[in-house]
Amino acid sequence: MAMVGLSSTQRPRSRSLHVRLFEPLSDEFIRQITDYKRIKEFEDVTGLGPCFNVSDAKTVSFPELRLYFKGGADVALPVENYFAFVGGGVACLTMVTGPERVDGPGMILGSFQMQNFYVEYDLRNERLGFKQEKCK
Repeated sequence: MAMVGLSSTQRPRSRSLHVRLFEPLSDEFIRQITDYKRIKEFEDVTGLGPCFNVSDAKTVSFPELRLYFKGGADVALPVENYFAFVGGGVACLTMVTGPERVDGPGMILGSFQMQNFYVEYDLRNERLGFKQEKCK
């Protein structure tokens, strides 16, 4: 399940949701990102993470993030939609976990993830549509 929102705010993390969804995602980024040093001190202060020192990189490259949805749809996000370059040569993952729900875990896809995407809510057919578009 994915919740789509128009704004992304830091929310208290549900431990079970955090363990089931966010930690595997975060751990996979940490496993795959070997060219940059992780900055845990920055994570502790900001609540973001994982964060990496990219200040010495001529070009910055992160693994692709592709979201898969029930029903077979998938969306590949541009790197700027899931990593924020927060200054001082630091880049942090911008995803946070959402509230625990009876119908399963979820993650909030907010202002970072949905930048430059049109999102269509088809309530009658219980579907979401995505179209990448450079917003002006």
